[in-house]
Amino acid sequence: MIVRPRNWRHIGREYDTLDVERVIDEVIMDTPCNALALSGGVDSSLLLYFMSRHQKKVRAYTIGCSEKHPDVIYAREVCKLFDNVEHIVHIPKDVEKRESDLAGDEAVREFYRFVSHSEESIVTGDGIDEFMCGYYSHQNDPTEETYYKHIRELVAVHLVPLDKNSSNVRVYLPYLDERLISIMSMIPISDKVNSETRKMIIFEIASSKLPYDIVHRRKYGFCHALNDLEILGK
Repeated sequence: MIVRPRNWRHIGREYDTLDVERVIDEVIMDTPCNALALSGGVDSSLLLYFMSRHQKKVRAYTIGCSEKHPDVIYAREVCKLFDNVEHIVHIPKDVEKRESDLAGDEAVREFYRFVSHSEESIVTGDGIDEFMCGYYSHQNDPTEETYYKHIRELVAVHLVPLDKNSSNVRVYLPYLDERLISIMSMIPISDKVNSETRKMIIFEIASSKLPYDIVHRRKYGFCHALNDLEILGK
């Protein structure tokens, strides 16, 4: 009788959209935090949907260079869908800049400086683009080379700067929970992206839960949160 691993019967099986949705919901239910970093994109908005189901009250935090920044506009729109969500928008006037900063460092540092006044922990959506093919480069070149390039860069390019700039705020990354990674890793790249659509499974899950313009809005990285993107909306 096989006793370890307990999930040995699941090795090599095919996973579908409902499996991914079930595990995301399970991970969020197990996450002891009711604060969320919300960009108004599909990934963080989907987390908001699941958090609103399991928390009596959710506090969603958004940072932007102005009230007209796309992240602020879309985040406000999605928060209106839930009665138990409080939305806090941070429009910083002065941001600390350091010579050693890489792209996005100052925005992440400022966001967590602001959040730390009210929260000890927060949920963020990092990692889903890497494992579910959410970058435009995945769409332009949907190959194993592109897929594993982004996964291998995840720690150094995204997680180490996040760890460094989030200071003492405890950060939860539900999309990188080992339960979800084990499923996402078993899904073929061709089921995640093609030349027309990125992270197809996430879009499919979100399409029944969020407005079309949230699901299909143009993607901006967190490093652009403090950039003037009004002219890029055209």
